[in-house]
Amino acid sequence: MTADRATGTEPTGPTEHASSELIAQLFDRVETLEAENERLQDDIDELRDHHREDCHALARENHELRDSQDQLQERVAKAEEKDGYLLEDIVDLEEQLADLEDRSATQGEHTDGESTPGRPALTPIERVAKLETEEVSINVTPSIERAVVIFEHWREWSKKTPNGRVLKDGLKELLCTATDERLAWRQVYRAANALDELSKGDIEFTDHTRHGKMLVESQPERRDCRASSAATT
Repeated sequence: MTADRATGTEPTGPTEHASSELIAQLFDRVETLEAENERLQDDIDELRDHHREDCHALARENHELRDSQDQLQERVAKAEEKDGYLLEDIVDLEEQLADLEDRSATQGEHTDGESTPGRPALTPIERVAKLETEEVSINVTPSIERAVVIFEHWREWSKKTPNGRVLKDGLKELLCTATDERLAWRQVYRAANALDELSKGDIEFTDHTRHGKMLVESQPERRDCRASSAATT
């Protein structure tokens, strides 16, 4: 029996030293892994916080977009409703003009709204402009009043081209100055649409693919050709 066994003491020597180093390395490794685990857990918590914040931000943005969409749809509905009112206003105006012609005819007076040999009938916009100069009382809406202003300044504001006359730049500024109003583009477009309707297409409000929205008056012969082709279709 060896002395170590006899005394009951642990063996010493290279084996014990190697085991101690291995245990120390294992402890260091465990501590490193625990530290790494804590760091990863912190990263995960931070990512969760960011994810939660992103979700809340997306929810708020989605809510704001829904509100914006609802507001936009409401504006579109109002705009469509206004366009419907514009057509009603034009029909009402034409009925007023027809009533004036009927009263004049009953009284045996000649009206410029009727055609005579060698002279075509006036369009509604021409008749309204003429009635205003004669101070005849008729009820017109602001859009129609602005359409009359554009018509009265048409030669001054539009530019001559080989195919007719065109007004594509500065309409809003010109109309605001002439009417002494602060107008939105929607109001300007309504006036232009009213002019198109009341001129019976002599002055058209179009949306050109390259030049955008513009008012165009074709040459008389081109309008005649267009009217003839429309009549034969």
